[in-house]
Amino acid sequence: MEHEKNQDRPNVHYIERVKPAKRLISRRRLVLGLLLIVAIPIFIGLANKAVRENAEAIQQGFGR
Repeated sequence: MEHEKNQDRPNVHYIERVKPAKRLISRRRLVLGLLLIVAIPIFIGLANKAVRENAEAIQQGFGR
Protein backbone atom coordinates (compact mmCIF):
# COMPACT_ATOMS: atom_id res chain seq x y z
CA MET A 1 0.00 0.00 0.00
CA GLU A 2 2.82 2.40 0.79
CA HIS A 3 4.38 1.77 -2.62
CA GLU A 4 1.15 2.70 -4.37
CA LYS A 5 1.02 6.02 -2.51
CA ASN A 6 4.35 7.31 -3.91
CA GLN A 7 4.28 5.84 -7.42
CA ASP A 8 4.24 9.21 -9.17
CA ARG A 9 7.52 10.27 -7.49
CA PRO A 10 10.65 8.19 -8.11
CA ASN A 11 12.70 7.10 -5.16
CA VAL A 12 15.96 8.06 -6.89
CA HIS A 13 17.70 11.11 -5.48
CA TYR A 14 19.79 12.92 -8.03
CA ILE A 15 23.03 14.41 -6.78
CA GLU A 16 23.88 17.66 -8.49
CA ARG A 17 27.51 17.86 -9.39
CA VAL A 18 29.14 21.13 -8.48
CA LYS A 19 31.18 22.39 -11.41
CA PRO A 20 34.55 23.94 -10.59
CA ALA A 21 34.86 27.62 -11.31
CA LYS A 22 36.08 28.30 -14.82
CA ARG A 23 39.51 29.89 -14.93
CA LEU A 24 39.78 33.33 -16.45
CA ILE A 25 43.09 32.41 -18.07
CA SER A 26 44.58 29.02 -18.83
CA ARG A 27 47.66 27.80 -17.00
CA ARG A 28 49.68 27.74 -20.23
CA ARG A 29 48.92 31.39 -21.01
CA LEU A 30 49.69 32.39 -17.44
CA VAL A 31 53.11 30.70 -17.54
CA LEU A 32 53.95 32.16 -20.95
CA GLY A 33 52.90 35.62 -19.79
CA LEU A 34 55.11 35.40 -16.70
CA LEU A 35 58.03 34.21 -18.83
CA LEU A 36 57.56 37.18 -21.14
CA ILE A 37 57.48 39.57 -18.19
CA VAL A 38 60.83 38.16 -17.07
CA ALA A 39 62.40 37.77 -20.53
CA ILE A 40 61.66 41.22 -21.97
CA PRO A 41 63.75 43.22 -19.45
CA ILE A 42 66.63 40.74 -19.83
CA PHE A 43 66.47 41.08 -23.61
CA ILE A 44 66.38 44.89 -23.40
CA GLY A 45 69.35 44.87 -21.02
CA LEU A 46 71.39 42.67 -23.35
CA ALA A 47 70.46 44.84 -26.34
CA ASN A 48 71.53 48.01 -24.48
CA LYS A 49 74.82 46.37 -23.52
CA ALA A 50 75.50 45.44 -27.15
CA VAL A 51 74.65 48.97 -28.33
CA ARG A 52 76.98 50.52 -25.76
CA GLU A 53 79.82 48.18 -26.72
CA ASN A 54 79.31 48.96 -30.41
CA ALA A 55 79.18 52.68 -29.67
CA GLU A 56 82.48 52.45 -27.76
CA ALA A 57 84.06 50.52 -30.64
CA ILE A 58 82.86 53.12 -33.14
CA GLN A 59 84.17 55.98 -30.99
CA GLN A 60 87.55 54.27 -30.68
CA GLY A 61 87.56 53.83 -34.44
CA PHE A 62 87.22 57.57 -34.88
CA GLY A 63 90.08 58.11 -32.42
CA ARG A 64 88.09 59.58 -29.53
